[in-house]
Amino acid sequence: MAPATLLRPVNPEDRLPEKSSVVPIAFEDIESARVRVVYDAWLRWRGARLMPTRNEIALRDLGNAAASISLVHAMPQEDDYEFRIIGDAHIQAYGVNFQGRRMSDVLAYSPRHGKILKASYDMVRAMRRPYAFRGIIGRDAPKATFIRFETCYLPLGSSPDDVDYVMNAAFYTPRGGRWD
Repeated sequence: MAPATLLRPVNPEDRLPEKSSVVPIAFEDIESARVRVVYDAWLRWRGARLMPTRNEIALRDLGNAAASISLVHAMPQEDDYEFRIIGDAHIQAYGVNFQGRRMSDVLAYSPRHGKILKASYDMVRAMRRPYAFRGIIGRDAPKATFIRFETCYLPLGSSPDDVDYVMNAAFYTPRGGRWD
């Protein structure tokens, strides 16, 4: 008979690494159904162009995946972003709603997270292309409410040279279970 310790289900939190990590992933490697729905809709909206415009996106096309998006408006003269939409998935993951606020507010509230988030938006604007990432939250972030995430950043522009908005879609695996 097997010892009782072998019968206990494996808790993914028991296997968290010491340090958090984020790696870029190919879009074909996206595992989250909600992130995939948002990326596929972005591809349809853009057609043969580099990116769609803000006016061409329709959140109703996303169904329940709309809860997984955020939308920021670029404010290049101020080196800032304004959060226009924050979906429920982001609010559950971070415990705060920055809709109507600016990136500078996020930087003041959580400098580490704000710096990473701003760098992601800046990269999408500079390169004018989408990016996807997967991350594991390690023991170095004990206050995080999630242990894993998958995300993509999608440019929206008024011309091929200007990214006016960045749409983000993310899925978070919470500590102790799954959010709906």
